[in-house]
Amino acid sequence: MELKLLLKKKNKSLEKVGLTPEQRMTLHALQKQKQLLELKEWLFVGGFIGVASLLRVPMQALPNVEPLSFFALLAGWLFGWKKGALVGASSLYISNFLVLGGQGPWTIFQVAGYGLVGFLGGFLRKKSGMLSTMGIALIATVMLQIIFNIGWSIFIGFNLIAAMFTALPFTIVHIVSNTIFAAALPKANKLANKIGGFNEKDLCNTYINRITGRLSKKQPTE
Repeated sequence: MELKLLLKKKNKSLEKVGLTPEQRMTLHALQKQKQLLELKEWLFVGGFIGVASLLRVPMQALPNVEPLSFFALLAGWLFGWKKGALVGASSLYISNFLVLGGQGPWTIFQVAGYGLVGFLGGFLRKKSGMLSTMGIALIATVMLQIIFNIGWSIFIGFNLIAAMFTALPFTIVHIVSNTIFAAALPKANKLANKIGGFNEKDLCNTYINRITGRLSKKQPTE
């Protein structure tokens, strides 16, 4: 009932400022489409977290070869740095319940590291190619390993240089594997956009801004 009253008030306000019925219908349809796309985004975010968490279980047989960075970067690229950081941090935390080692004092460093990976995914441009995705994956993995090594040096009493030297073989494997996986990010991005139609969100925003821009121009001055 309250929703109907709000919609009536909104329609009356739109009528007062001179929007035609066609414009009001278009604006309403665009807003609904945008809401649907935002819902799809959250469904994909949940899917990325679930798939990344489950894939980490069999992949733990290969030390430092993991799927979390791939999905965190993909989420950041598709939906922005906030959702990218969420996918990275959440998939790590959830998967820690499923793998050897599990949760512990080191978890905070892992969560921060993978959250940073997803955050960096948000810096990829819409038309980024393979070299860009591999480059950002390289940077993200190096930073991730630095965070891990800081945590490692704190917990075992090593200095940072000693911790980084000890972890060097695993770091190399991690960097190489993540960089190779990142070569598939452009195709994964296109596939996700094709299935979800996320490219339409920019069009919705553009036309909504045009209509609401006209609306603000027509509003009477007090």
